Amino acid sequence: MRKGLLTVGVILAGMALVAGMIWLVVTMAGDDPAPEEQAQTPQFREQSESSATPEPEPEPTDEPAEDAQEPDPLEDREQWEILAVEAAETMTTWTPAEDFNQTEAEFRASHLMTEERADEITAPERPTTGTEWLQAQEAGATSEPSVKVNRATSNEVVSVEATWEWMNPGGSSLSESPQRRIFYFNFEEDPDDGEAFLISDYSWETIR
Repeated sequence: MRKGLLTVGVILAGMALVAGMIWLVVTMAGDDPAPEEQAQTPQFREQSESSATPEPEPEPTDEPAEDAQEPDPLEDREQWEILAVEAAETMTTWTPAEDFNQTEAEFRASHLMTEERADEITAPERPTTGTEWLQAQEAGATSEPSVKVNRATSNEVVSVEATWEWMNPGGSSLSESPQRRIFYFNFEEDPDDGEAFLISDYSWETIR
């Protein structure tokens, strides 16, 4: 009888021990995440961060700013024309009894030019000749020009048409017909006054 009870006790103790070991294993397994879950967690976090929607960048535009305005090529033309008319009038006003040649009038207009262009004026060694010049010289006459802008030119050039008659001191004309000359002027900003201009180059042709 005692032997039977001892055997039953051993069996129950063994079962209790096995049950305790099983409970311990289950408890430890529940505390730590499965290896598969541990491997997937960082990857999932990285994918979540990389899948965040970035803020769209502003698209570049070729449209000019509202305040930006293209320069008007004709904005300064009025000043050019005033300067051209004054120069043409000065360069066709002569008093042959006082002027050695026609180049003297160009020197009188040199203050309207850049220094570089004014330095290019070269007077011939010989005096001006010709029938009308010599007649005006003898009579003490002076040329009286009439000038007007010729608008059939490009935006960068101002053309001026000048005609003149020889008038004697009494006010009568010595000219049988007016003489005519066409001037062509180019301009650049005055380095001493950014709002003013000077003649940078000019040429002319005489029309008979």
